[in-house]
Amino acid sequence: MLNCAHVESQRLQTGVPSPSSFARYAIYYTPQPGTALASFGRSWFGRANDGATLQAFSSTGLPGSGFAKAPAAAGRYTGLHALFRAPFLLRDDIGLDMLKSRLVTFAAHRNAVETGPLTLARSGRYLVLRPVEPKPELDWLAAQCVNAFEDVAATGGYDDGYDNRHLTDHQRLLLRSFGHPHVMSEYRFSIALTGPLDAGHLERVSQALWPVMEEICNSGVTVDGLSLFGDAGGRTPMRMIGRYRLGA
Repeated sequence: MLNCAHVESQRLQTGVPSPSSFARYAIYYTPQPGTALASFGRSWFGRANDGATLQAFSSTGLPGSGFAKAPAAAGRYTGLHALFRAPFLLRDDIGLDMLKSRLVTFAAHRNAVETGPLTLARSGRYLVLRPVEPKPELDWLAAQCVNAFEDVAATGGYDDGYDNRHLTDHQRLLLRSFGHPHVMSEYRFSIALTGPLDAGHLERVSQALWPVMEEICNSGVTVDGLSLFGDAGGRTPMRMIGRYRLGA
């Protein structure tokens, strides 16, 4: 679990919004600090999940002529992450401390999951990192995460700015119900590496990143914790409130 005093010190030094100023909350997987995937994410996005701004990834040495760094995944999401519970409003009678306590208990009663080998793949117009083989354990963990926090979420309040032109009727229903079209039966664990790109650009970025990502992909990662993020609204990036170990 994160050192709460350390998180509070960082918040005061970097201007992170106070907990009471968060409009919405979300639950993601973020890589364990110090791992190869976390180090890659800090370099690729030029910032860490804790909001610290770092030197941006350099394309120097990447194969492929004319390669330009792809736009990062939506700028309001800080660093590498995989969705487990889409952003939601809290009920008026639920506070942040209660939400954190609920997540600590939830995580403690679930086991870590090995992804197995990973691959770079297209998901719509995005480049993502996802398991080569389906992982029912991850699908089940994600479904439990949606259900376990449904009773603390306010009704509605989901972002209606989602582009739903290419969604099925079932995905539109999931979007209205849970704030995201790819949850429950539509869920597949993935870590977004870019923002929306055309097909040609996606292919160039994928080819250029593969030598950098090959070892990580072959080894896979362990989903060993869930991170709570706060959304202050506007264009402010979401901020990590805490990372809680699975099976702790």
